[in-house]
Amino acid sequence: MSDMPPWLGLGVSWLLLGALAAGVLWRGLKPKAPTAQSAEGTDAGEDVQALANRRIQQQHLADLERALAEGRLGSAQYAAARDELMRHVLEDVAMPKSRGAGQPAVGVVRWGVLAAGLALLSGLSYLQLGAPQTWWPVPLSQRVQISATTPEKLAEQTRVWQQTTQNKPDDARAWLTLARLHAAQNAHTQAEQALARVLTLSPEPDLWIERAQMKALSAGGVYTGEPWQWIQTVLKAQPQHLNALVLAGSAALSEQRHAAAQTYWQQALTLVPADSEAAQGLQQALAQVAEKAQLASLPTAPAPARTPASGSSRPLIQGEVRVSPQVESQIGSGATLFVYALTEEGSRRPVAIWRGSTAVWPVSFTLSDSMGMGAPPLLSDLQQVRLVARISKTGSAQRQADDWQVELAGVKTGVQGVVLNFTAR
Repeated sequence: MSDMPPWLGLGVSWLLLGALAAGVLWRGLKPKAPTAQSAEGTDAGEDVQALANRRIQQQHLADLERALAEGRLGSAQYAAARDELMRHVLEDVAMPKSRGAGQPAVGVVRWGVLAAGLALLSGLSYLQLGAPQTWWPVPLSQRVQISATTPEKLAEQTRVWQQTTQNKPDDARAWLTLARLHAAQNAHTQAEQALARVLTLSPEPDLWIERAQMKALSAGGVYTGEPWQWIQTVLKAQPQHLNALVLAGSAALSEQRHAAAQTYWQQALTLVPADSEAAQGLQQALAQVAEKAQLASLPTAPAPARTPASGSSRPLIQGEVRVSPQVESQIGSGATLFVYALTEEGSRRPVAIWRGSTAVWPVSFTLSDSMGMGAPPLLSDLQQVRLVARISKTGSAQRQADDWQVELAGVKTGVQGVVLNFTAR
């Protein structure tokens, strides 16, 4: 793919077309000096008619250019009308009455060359305007759209595209479609894995940003590690990349870095039209992060003591994690156990996180408000949650391909004796 911007190529093409058209009109429409032949026998009525025709043609060309500038004619329509006008000009110039029978045909050859050049440039212009995909292909990230809206249709299309990727493992569009179908069903881990395959086939910056988002969501909203690395890599190459700036602001906000989030989003705001929906969304986000930053800077008063009798004690979730002998034999020493509490619907950001070792099984855990990320909702605000237990050999907060994971939905807050059991990967 060429690195020359499309507008530059089109500009050069239209400049050449305009210069050639101006030359043709100048040669064909400028008044002719009187000759001996005209002095001896040229019909004055014919001269008046020729001058009138030239003025009409000049006015017609001006009207065409005005219609193109005002948007009443498309580029292809303008080119067709202009070529038709050039044909009439050439016919008038090449009429036998304009030269004697014994004159050489140099003028005719010259006009023929100009007409052929005009036709050639018109053809190139049509190829650019009529088939833009041959000039600058639309990026893959903009060609894939998900039409399904119901869970049933999403599941059906997912099965179809999974089969397609098996039959065509090098089809980047099929992999991206599958990734976005997974994302639409909140299957962020599968979406990130499919995007990893897409990027080996079509490494576009927008797709790296999309993968960073899916990677963070699959880790419960944690951007530390690879997601941040991918975002920064894109911004280093393209400091004005809109999607990278927006996601960088979200990542900074998730880490309570309000000033950084404001910086990223203010940069993004300069890249979108002031009256667009994107600008309105960014302005709202900036207002919210400014409010959060102000609240974070205020001194906090100690919370009054609460007694269990008043019903104000934080509800806890207590339980244990068990593993089958087969899984235990594969874990090895030094592994880390994570237990997350997630909302049943909406954000995958944990409302509470517990971390411990796997030296002795079963492992007991306790989740409370103090283990949250400092932003609502708190564990005590929810009636029930989804528990996720993950065994990591590396201890990374982000899920890796060789981790073990198990989930349990519908866990009531305040319950004790919950069991999360690993029987397979």
